[in-house]
Amino acid sequence: MRIDTINIQQYSEYLDTVDTAVFQQSPFHAKKFEHDGWTVEFIQASQEKEVYATCMLAYLPLMKVFKYCYVARGFLADYKDRDKLVKFTSSLKQYLKKKNVVYLEIDPEIDLVQRDKDGNVVENGFHNYDVVDNLKSAGFLQLPLKQGYDLSKECRFCSSIDLRGKTSDEIFNAFSSATRRNTRTAQKYNVHIRKLNVDQLHILDSMEKETSARQDFEAMSLDYFKNLYRFYGEDHVETLLSYLDLDEYEQKIKKEYNTTLTSIEKTKAFLEKNPGNEKKEKRLKTDETYLDSLEKKISHIQELKDTYGKEVPLACCLFIKYGHEIVYLVGSSNYEQRDFRGPYAIHWHMIQEAIKEGYDFYNFYGISGYFEPGKEGYGVFDFKRGFNAIVHEYIGNFILPCKPFIFKIYNNLKHIC
Repeated sequence: MRIDTINIQQYSEYLDTVDTAVFQQSPFHAKKFEHDGWTVEFIQASQEKEVYATCMLAYLPLMKVFKYCYVARGFLADYKDRDKLVKFTSSLKQYLKKKNVVYLEIDPEIDLVQRDKDGNVVENGFHNYDVVDNLKSAGFLQLPLKQGYDLSKECRFCSSIDLRGKTSDEIFNAFSSATRRNTRTAQKYNVHIRKLNVDQLHILDSMEKETSARQDFEAMSLDYFKNLYRFYGEDHVETLLSYLDLDEYEQKIKKEYNTTLTSIEKTKAFLEKNPGNEKKEKRLKTDETYLDSLEKKISHIQELKDTYGKEVPLACCLFIKYGHEIVYLVGSSNYEQRDFRGPYAIHWHMIQEAIKEGYDFYNFYGISGYFEPGKEGYGVFDFKRGFNAIVHEYIGNFILPCKPFIFKIYNNLKHIC
């Protein structure tokens, strides 16, 4: 078997022939790697003109004279074919050994077992234990399977909506009743969606910092968001803002106020002529209660204008559009104005866009892997579950020692596995 280096154009053209590549395997992600200090090269393994595997290798210095190699989301290869995988791994190990690589790490985006939207393992569902066995047969060491968030690793648990062959109505009707209600609430308030450009990413940054402080997680920087546009381009990155137009909202509420006031006056006039009508008395009480709530909303609108001006930012989300899916990468919201359901407006807008543009999956991306109330990340999981997002548990991270003696020394120091 031979391993050849290919250029980024050849790599990109090969990706166009497969439907399993994810954004971490894209040539755009190579630019991010290089910006972050990695050295990147693309290789293709073949025998008698048959391609066995293609991948992007990313290197970092290790102990000054050695290297660490990482293949984001694994090789583009058939992991089910043990013989080919073993042959390829053997050739790759020798290739990397010559480059002074101590060990290789991969984290294939392959489901370990089939799970449902609640995180439960599906009875008699599919599994990929054979892939794990094949990797071990090829010489890989599997790292312990963990739950929870780890910013130094790619997500091991994700959730996504399968859009294939479904209409918007079918997708919407599969939402939980609470998610449908919250989405309709956003529509009732006429929540708008606007696409942000690079120069407006400070809106996302500000909201992300506020959300991270409230929920105690480390926020990404403004430069991180800008660099995503720089690496991926505007065709593959989209940032949406949901907001409330206060002038429009005020007109809507005042119109409802006047309509309700007219109804009250008519009901009172009727009761003067027909006292004791229980149905009308009940209607009057309901209208008066509603009128009181509208008066409070009108007063609140002025408070909102004093604070925000003409628009209230509600939520902001950044998406990656690549291959067969749209990935929800970053999201934040205005907690004080959560009653307007800004995040629901954005996701429903983008889900419909994904269907219209022919994407197969709407990937809500990372969840913690904990599915019980009170556990780490449960709220995030439950929010995504409301959209009928199915849980995916991936097979995890695998290590291939290329220089066993050096790796043993390094592992004793760093406790990698």
